[in-house]
Amino acid sequence: EDYVEEEETSSNGLHRGKSVGGTQKKDDNTPVTSSIPLKPPPTIVDLLLPPSKPLAATELVSPFTWPCLAGATACRVLHRYKRLKNEVDDNLRTFRELPCLSVAERRRREAIAPQRIFSECAALDIDGVNPLEQSINHLCDGKSYHELSPLQRLCILRLLVEAGYDTHRVNQCVEDNFKARINAGKALEAEERRAKRVAKEETSAAEAKARERLAAEAKATFFNRKRREIARNNKHTGEFTSEYIAGLTDDDIIEFDEDTKAEYESLPTVDGFNRSEVNTMVAKIQEEEAFDTHALLVLTMDEIQAREESTLASMEERLAQYGDVDSVYQVHTDRETSAKIDKLRREISTFEQATLSLPHMRAAAVESLKDAIEDGTVKALRAAIKSAKLAKLTGIDDDTDGVWALDLLRDAALELKTAERRKRVTEAHKDLIAKRNKCFIRTDPLGQDRYRNNFWHFDNDESGRVWVESDYVLKDCSCDETTSIDLCVDTNLVIGKKTASIGACDEVKDLLYDELELSMNNDQKEVFLQFCNQEYHSSSMVSTLVRQHWGCHVTDQSLRVLVKNLSGRGVREGQLKTALKEILEASGLSAAPSESSQQNANEQQSRPESSIMGSTAQHHDNQDGRSDNSEYQIDGDKDAFQQAKALAESKLDNTGSTVDTSLIVNISSAIGMRVRLRIVPDPVTAPKSVNYEMGTVLGWKTRRRQSQSIDSEQDTSEGVAGIDAQKEPVWRLALDKGGDMDLSCTDLIHGLTCMIKWKTQYKGYIEDDAPFLAYRNSMGRFCGRASDAPTSCSPSSFAKLLLKREQEHYMHLKNRSYENNWGGKSGARNAWMASIKEYGYDQKVIRDGLLTLEDAFFELSGGFKDDLDTQSDTGGTSCPNGRDLLNDENTRFDIELESLGTDIQALWNSRGTRAIFREIVESSTTIHILALCLDLLCRNCTVYLNATKPTATRKSSIEQPVGTRRMNAWQLSQQQTYQSYY
Repeated sequence: EDYVEEEETSSNGLHRGKSVGGTQKKDDNTPVTSSIPLKPPPTIVDLLLPPSKPLAATELVSPFTWPCLAGATACRVLHRYKRLKNEVDDNLRTFRELPCLSVAERRRREAIAPQRIFSECAALDIDGVNPLEQSINHLCDGKSYHELSPLQRLCILRLLVEAGYDTHRVNQCVEDNFKARINAGKALEAEERRAKRVAKEETSAAEAKARERLAAEAKATFFNRKRREIARNNKHTGEFTSEYIAGLTDDDIIEFDEDTKAEYESLPTVDGFNRSEVNTMVAKIQEEEAFDTHALLVLTMDEIQAREESTLASMEERLAQYGDVDSVYQVHTDRETSAKIDKLRREISTFEQATLSLPHMRAAAVESLKDAIEDGTVKALRAAIKSAKLAKLTGIDDDTDGVWALDLLRDAALELKTAERRKRVTEAHKDLIAKRNKCFIRTDPLGQDRYRNNFWHFDNDESGRVWVESDYVLKDCSCDETTSIDLCVDTNLVIGKKTASIGACDEVKDLLYDELELSMNNDQKEVFLQFCNQEYHSSSMVSTLVRQHWGCHVTDQSLRVLVKNLSGRGVREGQLKTALKEILEASGLSAAPSESSQQNANEQQSRPESSIMGSTAQHHDNQDGRSDNSEYQIDGDKDAFQQAKALAESKLDNTGSTVDTSLIVNISSAIGMRVRLRIVPDPVTAPKSVNYEMGTVLGWKTRRRQSQSIDSEQDTSEGVAGIDAQKEPVWRLALDKGGDMDLSCTDLIHGLTCMIKWKTQYKGYIEDDAPFLAYRNSMGRFCGRASDAPTSCSPSSFAKLLLKREQEHYMHLKNRSYENNWGGKSGARNAWMASIKEYGYDQKVIRDGLLTLEDAFFELSGGFKDDLDTQSDTGGTSCPNGRDLLNDENTRFDIELESLGTDIQALWNSRGTRAIFREIVESSTTIHILALCLDLLCRNCTVYLNATKPTATRKSSIEQPVGTRRMNAWQLSQQQTYQSYY
C-alpha cells in the first residue's frame, strides 16, 4: 500500500522525476512535500515475487525461500519505519512552527534511519556500513544466509520481530493479554488480601493466647505468693494446721480475707497488659511452637559449656559417693550396685569423648546456621538445624521438662517457620501466578540493588540463572587517564563516552529552534542540553543511547553470596532479596551440607564420564559449588603446550583426521585462552546427541597417565620427542555454565582450534551435529518428517520438488500442445528425470535442470506468437540481453516477470522477460533464488493454463432427465427413436 501511494505522490521532492526511476539532484533549499522516502530500485528477489502480498496458505514460503522473503520483508518494513520517522519529524516541526526540512537534510536523516530506530542495528562494521541495510541487500540479491555475520542476522531478526509486534493480530493478542493479565492480577490481589486477612487473624489469635497466658501466669504467681505468706504467718500464730494450709484451694485463698480478695480483683485482666508485654509473650510462644514444646530455655554457647561441665562434675560426684571403685569391686557387693557403677563409668567416658569431638562439630554447625539464616531457604535451614541437633546444641531440660537450645538455633528455627509460611503462601498463589504469567506482556526485572543495577530472570532461561544489567561509568576521552574515579566503581564498568554511544545523536536544531536559541546564553544552552541528555545517561555526557553491561550468576554459590550481601531492610534490596530467595526455592539451588549431597557425589563417581572428542573428561565440584584449583599452576606451560601441539598433530581425533594446528602457531601458552568443546553426554546410548560448551583455561599441572590410555598412547608418544610416557599434562578449564573440568592435550588443541574457527567464521567450518540443527519449529512452514528438517533446504530436497512440479504441469501443458518434443519419442523427459535423480545433490545440475524445464514448458506452451513480436522490449525478433536489462537500475522499475491479466497467449509476456528470467537462473549461486524462479515458472504456467482453457462445451440435443426412475421412463419413451435410428 505504501508503494502504491508512492506512485500516486509523484510530486514529492524525494521521488524520481522520471518514469525510469531517475532521482533529482540534491538541493539544500528545496523543501520536501511528502514524508514517503525514496523507493529503492527493485532487487532480484522483488522481480521474482508476485506483485501482491502472498497469502498465508501459499507455498511461496518454504524452507528454500525464507531467506529471500525475510530480506524482501525487512526491506519493506524498514521503508515503512523510515516513513513513520519522517512523519514524526514533520509533525514536531509543524508543532513548533519550524520550516520544513530540505531534501538534502531529509536524505541525510533517512541514511541514518536504522540507527535512529533500532539500537541493536546501530553498530557499524569495519567499512562503516550499517549492518541492517547491508544484510537486507545481501538477502535481496539472492545470496546465502550463512554468509551473514551474527550481528547482521540479529538485525534482520530484530526488524522482523518489531514488525510482527506492529501487526493487527499481535496487537489484538497483546490487548487480550492485557485484559486477561489485569483480571489475573485482580484475582491474585484478592488472594493476597485473603492471605493477609488470614495472617492477621492468626496474629490476633496469637495475641489473645499471649494475653490469656499472661493473665494465667499473673494469677499463678499471686496464688503461690499468698500460699507462702499464709504459711509464714501461720508459723507465728499457729491458728491453722499444716493439713488445712496444704488443702487450701484457689477459691479459699481468694476468700481468705478482704485484703486478699481486693488484691485478687486488682490483678490485670486479659486486656490489661501493654503491647510490649504481649509481643514478648507472643515471641516466647512462637519459640516454643518452633521446638514443639511447652517450655523453652535459650542459652548461649558459654552457658551450654558451663552446663555440660556441671553435668560432668555431678556425674563424677555421684561416682565418688561409692568410694574407691576398685575396692568396691574387691568387696562382695550386690549385682545392682555393680551395674550402676559400670553404667555411670560408661556415661562419664562417653561424655568425656564427646567433649573432645563436639567443639569442631559445633563450630561447623554454627557456621552452617549463620549461612542458612542468611540464605533463608527451607532446604538450607532444615539441613543446618539437623547438623545443629547432631552437634548437641539442643536437648531436654530436666528442670522444666521442656527443651533447651542455643540462641542461634532458636533464630534458625524461627526463620524456618517464616520460610515455610512463605513457601505455603507461594504454593497457594502458584496457580494464579502461572495464569498471570501466561498472559505474557514483557519480563519485568526482579529489582534493583543499592547501586541501581537491574536484576533479571527470564522464564525460558536455565533455572537459577540471574542476569545483572549495569550502567557504564562514562569518562571523557579527551581527559587524562589518571582522572579520579570513584574507588568503589569496578574498572570493567568504566568506558569512554564515544565507545559507549550507540545510534544516532539527537538533532540539536530540533531541540533549540531559532527563537529559543536566541533567547539563551551559552550557559543556559549547556544546562538545557544536559537536562535533555539525562534521558540517556545520568552523566549527561552523551545525547545517544548508551550501552549496558550484562553479567550472569550461574552457580548456586554466587547466588547465595549475593543474597547474603543484600540488605533486607533496604527499600530496593529488601524486595530484591525476597525475589532471589523465591528463585532459590523454585530452582532447588539452595546448597547446604546434607546427606543427599554426599549421596549425589557418590552417584557422580559411579557414573560413566562424558565423552569429549572421543576422550575422557573429568568434572570436579565440591559441595559449595566451587572447585579447588590450588594444585594447578597459572604459568609455565610453554613446554607442555608445545608437546601438546606435537602430540595432537600425530594423533587422530574421533573423525579420523589429525588436528590442524596452523591456527595456533603464534600461541605459546594456553593459560587464559578460550576453548570450545564438543561434548557427548552419553556416548553409549545416544552417541549423536552432542552439546557444545565454552570455557576459559585457568591453569595446568602434570599427572600420572591413566592406565587405560597408556597402551593406546604409548606408540604415539614414542614418536614425539620430549613426551613422558608415564606422565601427561592436563589443563584446568572453567566452563561458562559453571563447573570445572580437566582437558588432555588433544582435547585442548582441538578446543582451541574450534574456538578460533567458530569465532572468526572460518571458511568451510561447520558444526553438522550442533543441537540447533535438530530443532524443529512447530510454528514453521516445514510439515514433513522431523528427520528431514535439517536437510529440507538442500539441493537433493529441491530436486524432489523440481520433479514434483514438472509432473503437476506436464499433463496439462501436453493437452494444449500439437508438438510434444519433451515427452515424446525423443526421450528428453526421461533423460532429464534420470539426471535430476542421479545428480540432484549438485547445485549446478539443478540449475541446468531448471533451465531445461523452462525450455520444455516454453515449447509446450507454443512459444511467442507473431503478433507478440512487435510488443517486445527491443522490437523485431532479436533477443535482448538479460544481463544488460538487470544491470540498468532505470529499467528495473518497468520489468514485470509475472503474467498478469486474462489475455495470456504464451508462458512469458515478452522476449525480454524470458531473457531476464534465464539470466537470473544462470547467475544464481543459491537454492533460494532457484526456488523462487521455479515458483514463478509454475505461477506463469498456471496462469497460461487458466487463460487457454476451452470455453465451449458440447451439449446433447436431447434433454436427459435426472434420477433413476425418470431415467428408466425416459429410456422407454425414446426406444422408438433409437430403433428408427439404427
